[in-house]
Amino acid sequence: MPLRVRAWTLVGGLTSVFLLMMLLLYAPPDGQERAEFAQFLGRFHPLIVHIPIALLLLVPLLECVGLIQEHLRQAAGFVLALAVAGAIAAALFGWLLAWSGGFEGSLVIRHMWGGVSLAAACVACWGLYGWNRRAYAAALLVAIGLLIWTGDQGGKLTHGRTFLTERMPQPLRRWFGVERKVQIDPTSFYAVRVQPIFDQKCVLCHNDEKFKGKLRLDSYEHVMLGGKDGRVVSPGELGKSEMYRRITLPLDSKDFMPAEGKPSLSPEETKIIEVWIAAGATIRIPEEATRGLAQSPDKKTVAVPLTADYRPQWKTITELEASLGIRMVPRSQNPTDGLILRTVSAPERCTDATLAQLAPVGNLIVDAELARTKVTDKGMQSIAAFSNLRFLDLSDTAVTSVGVKDLMKLDKLESLNLTQTKVTPNAAAELQSKPGLKRLYLFEAH
Repeated sequence: MPLRVRAWTLVGGLTSVFLLMMLLLYAPPDGQERAEFAQFLGRFHPLIVHIPIALLLLVPLLECVGLIQEHLRQAAGFVLALAVAGAIAAALFGWLLAWSGGFEGSLVIRHMWGGVSLAAACVACWGLYGWNRRAYAAALLVAIGLLIWTGDQGGKLTHGRTFLTERMPQPLRRWFGVERKVQIDPTSFYAVRVQPIFDQKCVLCHNDEKFKGKLRLDSYEHVMLGGKDGRVVSPGELGKSEMYRRITLPLDSKDFMPAEGKPSLSPEETKIIEVWIAAGATIRIPEEATRGLAQSPDKKTVAVPLTADYRPQWKTITELEASLGIRMVPRSQNPTDGLILRTVSAPERCTDATLAQLAPVGNLIVDAELARTKVTDKGMQSIAAFSNLRFLDLSDTAVTSVGVKDLMKLDKLESLNLTQTKVTPNAAAELQSKPGLKRLYLFEAH
């Protein structure tokens, strides 16, 4: 290729990468949906992205075979040029998809920066091709590494964070330090009675992005793993379980948990943790161990349905879970006890647009755990249509006094957590007067 043509194509590639960087810096995806035509174009990203992947992987193959067949090495330059164009196009359409399609979150941003970095690495390979073989080989290795990493981030966006590792053999898990995901029966004692307590009272400080004392409580595996000082749960031994000791300390103790003025466990919740640990801290515990607990609903009375039967909607529910990256688990074995909306495993994926898409099953949700999500005042309009909602956690979100006014429409709301939000005292006073609202948490709200 003539030197002048190579120079102009290199300038064009560098300019394109610079413009992509500016788009990410000054027009990042913010969870807002935009023009349908932009969304239409953006949805070609999954199709286009496979073109540079195939071409870039072909380049080192041609280089290696070219050691024997020289003419194949010459073809590597042409394939590389196509890979550069494909990588830039894929990154552009990826930005268009995320920016216009209502996406946001750290995983989306990482994937997009990976795509732009890959495009830059491809341009660097093109600039070094035929000029400095060693530098070209090093740049090509970097590009392949970025391709693998960016592809992994994209796979997590599409299929979930554990898609690549959930079937990994145990020897490889030990080698790479990957823990096995324990499958939790959504109707088990742990899923119905124990994990919701952790999600509501503990996960704000002990999650995958903020784990005090190196302790995470957002999954059964992490609860049983413990923190920097060892295990916090000793199955069958209350006296040796640091978790139980801390939740039963006097409120003014410096070791009392939850700390920092956050809502403490109720006597009923403390009793559930006590029974669970004493019975062996397994996912399912013997039924006789639960006889001393208040049942939910009370088995001694005729259970009043909280919602309609969710089973006819189960296909819709599972499809929404897969597409939105959230979970909707049964509150109990009774199909008229409704669903719990859980976002704790990936709070950044829950946005105002996510809540809007839950409208077909909104009347089945009785408990919405939205702490640390990206929901704003706009999302409160969608939540106001969750007619059977009893429990709502909006702690550490961008919700303000303007948005919470919509929550006055929720006739059955019993508990509302607005910790670390921008809700003013005046708005809080109005909420406190709401009929039926039994608990309102406003720690660090302002």
